[in-house]
Amino acid sequence: MGVKKGKNAEVKLFRVIRSISFQRIIALFLTWLVLSALVAYEAAPKKYKLSIGDVSQYDIQAPRDIENKLKTRQNAEDRASKLAPVVIDIENANSDMLNGAYEYFDSLEQLISDVRDNTDNITLEEKIRNSDAEGFFNVLFELDKPVLEILFGEQAKERITSLKNTVIKEIIPGITRKKLMEDNIAIEIAGGINIIGEGHELESLKPIAVDVLQKVIKPNSRVDEEATNAQRDSFIESYIKENPVIIYKDERIISKDDIVTEDKFAVLKELNYIDSEGRPDYLLYIAVFIIVLLLIAASVIYLQKFHSRIYYDRNSIFLICVSILITTLFAWAIREFIPDLSYFIIPIFIAPVLIAIFLGIEPAIAVNILLTFSFSLMVGGNLEFMLISIIGGTFAAFLTVNATQRRKISLAGLVLGCLNAVIIALVGIIEKKSLENLLNDGGLAFINGMLSIILAIGLLPFLESTFNVVTPLKLLELADPNHPLLKKLLMEAPGTYHHSLMVGNLAEAATREIGGNALLARVGAYFHDVGKLKRPHFFKENQLSDNPHDKLTPNLSTLVITSHTKDGEELAIKYRLPKIIRDIIAQHHGNTLVAYFYHKASQTEKPEELKEDDFRYGGPIPDSREAAVVMLADSVEAAVRSMPEKTPGKTEGLVRKIIKDKLDDGQLDRCDLTLKDLSIIADSFVQVLSGVYHERIEYPELEKKNSLQELDNSIYNTLPKNNKTIREIYNEADSVQSPKEFADSQRND
Repeated sequence: MGVKKGKNAEVKLFRVIRSISFQRIIALFLTWLVLSALVAYEAAPKKYKLSIGDVSQYDIQAPRDIENKLKTRQNAEDRASKLAPVVIDIENANSDMLNGAYEYFDSLEQLISDVRDNTDNITLEEKIRNSDAEGFFNVLFELDKPVLEILFGEQAKERITSLKNTVIKEIIPGITRKKLMEDNIAIEIAGGINIIGEGHELESLKPIAVDVLQKVIKPNSRVDEEATNAQRDSFIESYIKENPVIIYKDERIISKDDIVTEDKFAVLKELNYIDSEGRPDYLLYIAVFIIVLLLIAASVIYLQKFHSRIYYDRNSIFLICVSILITTLFAWAIREFIPDLSYFIIPIFIAPVLIAIFLGIEPAIAVNILLTFSFSLMVGGNLEFMLISIIGGTFAAFLTVNATQRRKISLAGLVLGCLNAVIIALVGIIEKKSLENLLNDGGLAFINGMLSIILAIGLLPFLESTFNVVTPLKLLELADPNHPLLKKLLMEAPGTYHHSLMVGNLAEAATREIGGNALLARVGAYFHDVGKLKRPHFFKENQLSDNPHDKLTPNLSTLVITSHTKDGEELAIKYRLPKIIRDIIAQHHGNTLVAYFYHKASQTEKPEELKEDDFRYGGPIPDSREAAVVMLADSVEAAVRSMPEKTPGKTEGLVRKIIKDKLDDGQLDRCDLTLKDLSIIADSFVQVLSGVYHERIEYPELEKKNSLQELDNSIYNTLPKNNKTIREIYNEADSVQSPKEFADSQRND
């Protein structure tokens, strides 16, 4: 029991793995994973092993506008350091200096008085030292001796008073009016003392004036550190906001052989460019993966809703996924090895061109939009790249869809290159780029258009054989009469060959009228009966004498006839025909009844022993418009060929009857042909057949007559009967005989 359950589980798993839904999910998942990974890898910043003070081995450009914050702050601090500090007055400082000056001169007068009162028999200098034990007035010893004696003589008071007035009323007020700080006191004293200049009456006492100033002049102002710091901080913040140092997008952050300074290192670190400092930007990766997932989901929903045939076809989905991955790999390689030029030369047109050729224009445009927005993340949202991708990719799809010549595809590359160059020029004009830049960028964009088409052409044969999908170019190769299988059909089954050509004409005309792939219908018609090569003489169109079926039973004849679809499929595989052509070969009879042998068997066998299914083709019934049209064209051509009278009215009636019979028999249930389409197909068949089987004049024998006129008179205008010529009788009779045979019969009568 357990073994049986295990086998059932394996069978179910195997079925799931082989199902189109599962394989589609896997293909889309892998595409999403690879596309997202490569886009995220290129969108994420590159890492460089650099430290402060190193010599850079790289030219590193800014991926976006970024502020050099450290440099901005350094500039702000340099400017702030030059600001004047906030200075406040020291309370009572000026009055204290005046008071100090008064005290100085009072003490000097007292010293002079004490020295003059000293009667000791000692020198003046000794008396001064004895009275000024602390040495407060040591400046007196700097005076010349005559000046010193005068200072301590009878005129001392007058001289001191004059000096006092000069210092206190002139010099000190001039100094104290200024902001005195520790660092400018000496300068202000030197400036103030200049009042007692050369030739001044008090010049000899100038050292005393200097001494008093040095002793009493003190700072009358001080720096308010708190206010100064607040002013400095406010200035720095304002300067940073108004004067940021910006490294613009694509501008060089650091050049090769430059020293890595602290501010440049900080910029690289902020960009997560430093290998030793940085870490993976997980949020960036998550964002990229989600965006790409949403883009793929939107494209898948579009295909499911509006192109279900592509969505539910395994090979078509695989082809789309592989085209996306190939284009992505090229984009990644160019971004990796030529990053500076990648905006212009990523060959994004590969995917839309391939998909337009294989599957049509709408899927191609959808994929182009998907890749444009995905790659824009890779290149940092470059405007020029996005415009080239959207506009150029759309034009690429239009120019290459249903291309039947490689020359046309190559010409599309030239047009795309020119279009890219024009877009670059227009954007350059808007951005005010130089002429040199316009020429360089435009030239690269032109190369991009050509390169994309060259790569797409090179990939076409590989994708055709891998996914068994045909292009118009491949169909044209198959339609060549020199194709080995068609040549074999011509030589061994000429009747079938010419029948196939006629079916091809019918199918192509009808398919074109209903908007299908006319070239596919023609090529499918050419090969639809190749299975008859196995037994060509069992088919009426190839028989010249005896009919082999006269010696066979109806059942065996039916088996021989119906086997030509499978035989044709085997031959198609042997000659490596695409699957879509093999499907037409297998489906061109569906499971229709071989009516002739069925009715023949019904005449010899008992009704209860006769099974209709034994006289039907093995199917399957057509599942495409092209296969259905080939089926109808095949039946119509054979039926009309066997008509004794091919008048337009009878031909149209037969054509519509055959189409109705196929519809009633359920042969058209799986294809998406509408009743309107069937009516259009019938009209197209009739038009083609009317051109092929139009009425022709009967050429008479010339053995016994010298002229057509003589022969015409002898046949039609003689033997009057009932007062009517034979010509008139012939026209009224609508006979199937030739005019000569009719005339002979009338003579016999």
